[in-house]
Amino acid sequence: MKIKMTIGRRIGFGFAIIVIFFLIINFYSLSVVNESQRINRENSEIYVPSMSLLMEFSNMIVTSEKLIGNWIFVQSSDDTRDKNELREINRTEYPRLKRELEEISQDWQSEEKDTLQEIFQLVDELFLTHQFVMDDLSDFASYDDPMVVFQIRPMMEPGGEIVEYTREILDKLDNLIEIQQRNVREGNINMTQSLENYRRSNFLMIIILIVGGFLISSLSIRNISRPLKSLRDVLVFLGQGKLPDRKMIKRTTNVEINQMADAMENLINGLKEKANFAKEIGQGNFDYDYKPLTDEDMLGLSLIDMRKSLQTAAEEEKKRQIEDKKRTWATQGIAKFSELLRQNNDNIKELSFSLIKNLVNYLDANQGGIFILSDEKENDEEFVELTACYAYERRKFKKKKVFKGEGLVGTCLQEGETIFISDVPDSYISITSGLGDSNPRSILIVPLKLNDEIFGVIEIASFNVFEQYQIDFVEKVGESIASTISSVKINIRTNELLKKSQEQSEEMKAQEEEMRQNMEEMHATQEEMERKEIENQEFYSTINSITGIVNISTDGTIKSVNQKFCDKLKYNEQELIGQSHKALFENSFAESAAYKNMWDNVNNGKQVTAEFKLVNRNKEIVQVKGTLSSTKDKFGAITRIIFVITEF
Repeated sequence: MKIKMTIGRRIGFGFAIIVIFFLIINFYSLSVVNESQRINRENSEIYVPSMSLLMEFSNMIVTSEKLIGNWIFVQSSDDTRDKNELREINRTEYPRLKRELEEISQDWQSEEKDTLQEIFQLVDELFLTHQFVMDDLSDFASYDDPMVVFQIRPMMEPGGEIVEYTREILDKLDNLIEIQQRNVREGNINMTQSLENYRRSNFLMIIILIVGGFLISSLSIRNISRPLKSLRDVLVFLGQGKLPDRKMIKRTTNVEINQMADAMENLINGLKEKANFAKEIGQGNFDYDYKPLTDEDMLGLSLIDMRKSLQTAAEEEKKRQIEDKKRTWATQGIAKFSELLRQNNDNIKELSFSLIKNLVNYLDANQGGIFILSDEKENDEEFVELTACYAYERRKFKKKKVFKGEGLVGTCLQEGETIFISDVPDSYISITSGLGDSNPRSILIVPLKLNDEIFGVIEIASFNVFEQYQIDFVEKVGESIASTISSVKINIRTNELLKKSQEQSEEMKAQEEEMRQNMEEMHATQEEMERKEIENQEFYSTINSITGIVNISTDGTIKSVNQKFCDKLKYNEQELIGQSHKALFENSFAESAAYKNMWDNVNNGKQVTAEFKLVNRNKEIVQVKGTLSSTKDKFGAITRIIFVITEF
């Protein structure tokens, strides 16, 4: 039976075809949007967080290398900020990053997971090496053991274990970071391709609408041909990639055609808005005002969701870049100033100028000065001296003393806390500052503090306001400067003592030479044999004539004493050998908690230098100055305790 195709049926059939194709295109467009959302979700939930964690991991490894280097090369006590920070990395920060990376790496490729596990193995080996260093250099005295230093310091030199492990770990981390960055770029490219496919689907929809309009117009009756022709013209425009205005759509008395015209007009308007919206998103304008046609406009709502996701990802990426830039700036700065501190470390003035010049330039400040705590006192008051001043790209020579509590520099010296002023009053520089010249917008005064001991003050003035990360950076550099100043002062004092010791040694050599000549004149017949005997006896006699020496076993009994000690305390050697070390000291002191604490320190490997009250054979008090120290075997076990008396 042949079905009669009326105009209404033909129009209905034609519209049915258009609707079917329209639904197909919309379904395809929706799938494109969903694919874009999936790509964006992978970027925001997997690749970007993975990249951030890997960069944080890399920064942790760089920081641990700097800290272990400080542990090895900077002689300090066990409880310092750098050493505690290194322990915190080993105990807390590394396990946390490892756990988070293992969780997020579940979505990685198998090769990337294998690389990550290799990194964890290398880091575990690196931190075992760190622990070995931390155990061998566990106290201040261990830095004086040449065998320990000879074994450990090469680890931080080129080709050393720590350096090689660190370089290999950073190389592998850089490869993983590059992979995650490539994933983000590929995701963005795929998203762009999805948007391009979306535009193509619109174009395809336009072509289908043109064909549908042509079929409907061929089946229409004459009184609806003109409005259908106008619709056709609109479709032609759409087929050319143009979005016509509403004047091109003709109206008629036919309700169905008018409904079609309204639908076409809404479609065109919606496509215009969606196209503009997609264009603005593609250009990064996430603030573009767009409203979906209705609350059920799935495509429009999906585009809005996509905008939100892209906007969130862009904001997170911008924040991450800012934080990475700050961390990189601080890390590079620490490395730079660590290198500067290794230069001119035998000349405080040249070191001070090099530091303040580079610090002012690195902070984009205008002027600055370093005040070093003087070893002398004036009227029993401590003061700092301006050792270097740098302003407006010039070295300035100023002489200035600042006492504790005097101005802001003196206040910082007294309280040991950072002072930051962002609202600087007029004439501040010439009245209360130690720098002089123009008035700045902000002032930063940081104490050079190490283990709660202040070695000086840094003052920096700038026409810009310092940010918190810059203040933190200066404080950290201040700790390194304080450590270097402490070492420089110790070296200077050591050189002075060495020079004095050398002079005394020269005098002793002269006396020995004179004695040898006298002995040669008196004993010409026994010259060779007696000369060797005299040299040995004189060397031992010199040591024993200068100091009193007592050897004490680990159980506290006296093993041996020299004649100098026996003479001063009126004992003979046999009377003291086998006695407890308490027999040497005053009873009240030997039974006190301070005495017990002193021996606990010596048994723990510490050196004790003080004034002591000894008791001679006649029960009389003898005031002496001496040093208690212990000797260890190659396994670190204490073999004996030596009591050396330098002054009676």
